[in-house]
Amino acid sequence: MIKITIRKMIQDDLGIVSELAMLANPHATKEEYIEHLSDELKENPDLSFVALSNDKAVGFVQADVRNDISILQDIAVHRQHQRKGIGKRLLAEELQALKKKKVKVILAQVHYKCSSAIPFYYKHGFRLSGCMQDCFGFGHDAIILKLSL
Repeated sequence: MIKITIRKMIQDDLGIVSELAMLANPHATKEEYIEHLSDELKENPDLSFVALSNDKAVGFVQADVRNDISILQDIAVHRQHQRKGIGKRLLAEELQALKKKKVKVILAQVHYKCSSAIPFYYKHGFRLSGCMQDCFGFGHDAIILKLSL
């Protein structure tokens, strides 16, 4: 059993987190994604978390809030550490932070190439809500899942 700690993300995490982000966003490049992650961290520092194993980031989650709706920007766990409850812990931390912000609905946009993540969301109460063509760029569609709090 590995020891995992969850903490708020810091700027120094962005290099490794951008590599993890490629798991959830196969269309993006690391360089492009560092900028996105950095912007989200600046805008929502209390909604950006990392999972650490031996002081190394092995997973992360970020969300954005608009009124009482949140968009789960990203959640990813290193392949070697998947299916060990890390994603569940990250999501739980994020949901607690979102409840404090009085969020009523959480939307997750899953790249169609990552549809294998849908059972994870279903396990945690999300349900299919729709799809969005070209959400992540031309030819990169998203499956939209929704969770009501």
